[in-house]
Amino acid sequence: ETYMLLCINHQSLIATKANRVVRAADGRTVLEFGSRRAQGPDAAILGARAAYIGGCAGTACAIADTAFSIPALGTMAHSWVQLFDTELEAFEAYAKVYPDDCTLLVDTYNVLKSGIPNAIKVFKKLEEQGYRGRGIRIDSGDIAYLSKRAREMLDAAGLPYIKIIASNSLDEYIIRELIAQDAKIDSFGVGERLVTSRSEPVFGGVYKL
Repeated sequence: ETYMLLCINHQSLIATKANRVVRAADGRTVLEFGSRRAQGPDAAILGARAAYIGGCAGTACAIADTAFSIPALGTMAHSWVQLFDTELEAFEAYAKVYPDDCTLLVDTYNVLKSGIPNAIKVFKKLEEQGYRGRGIRIDSGDIAYLSKRAREMLDAAGLPYIKIIASNSLDEYIIRELIAQDAKIDSFGVGERLVTSRSEPVFGGVYKL
């Protein structure tokens, strides 16, 4: 009884939370980004599965891809950027590994002064090589404002096809606010507030005979 409730309640909770987030995104893609903050490996893997059932387009949990054929989707980490002497070198190295699936994290240092300009340089190089970059990710700061400025800069550089992904402690309430502010966001990476269902961490299912 306990094991059955544990499995059903937890996964129903995460699937429900995911569906609330997906509906708040109003047609924009939602990715599950919370594995490293879930309450243990089982919660991370089964939580990713439940989030997919709830409507997320994919997960950053690679094991869920292997175990359940859920699309593994994600971007680089801040640690990748900091491995290199400069942000531009980090972006160029990533683009070399993933030329046809290049999404760059632009807020490790300064989104508008270095992140976006360096990303534009890399996307232009990819175009010269016959590839198209995929997107940028903004993970901190005033995301609504930064997304608008980023969109302007990318469009001015002739890169209207580059998508903008937002992340960082998002949930359905913050996503709704960002959309209300006309943020130029194409998709959302939703982490700990989804995989832990922070707003309501218990699903009160019961077992009766």
